[in-house]
Amino acid sequence: MENKQYTIEKEEGSRFFIILDNKLAESLTVNGNKRIVCTINNTDAFHAALTNKKGVGYCVYIRGALGKDLKLQEGKEIRALVNIDDSPNQFEMPEELLEVLRTDPEAEGIFGSLTPGNQRGLIYLVTQVKSTDKRIERALRVAKCIKMGIKAPQLVMKSKL
Repeated sequence: MENKQYTIEKEEGSRFFIILDNKLAESLTVNGNKRIVCTINNTDAFHAALTNKKGVGYCVYIRGALGKDLKLQEGKEIRALVNIDDSPNQFEMPEELLEVLRTDPEAEGIFGSLTPGNQRGLIYLVTQVKSTDKRIERALRVAKCIKMGIKAPQLVMKSKL
């Protein structure tokens, strides 16, 4: 796809997003696809979902931390490159989780049987912390939880281990 110019929109609260033109949205949603990879102003690419916002069209939400890093402001012009996300989990698998699953075949098998949404959620739990030690802790927690039958990402962090 081509690098296009967009205006940053802001929802009540602090959620920034861009609105895709109809032609691009149609090409990205072929075969029911809803996952994309987006690069804003030549930064690192990030994985996101396409959201069909009623009365507006297809939007790409920009997570809070990235919006802060890019110093986004409503009405500001940015350049964005948006492509279909064809990666297996629609998220980069963190090394820490990959290694934990590699060394725990039971957890690896359970993780592989989860829905793509649960897999993405669990991957996100691990990637949202920056410290390598904390990421390893989270990866171990995920493995332990899924072996105990706790598979929903929102329940993993609430579980008392």
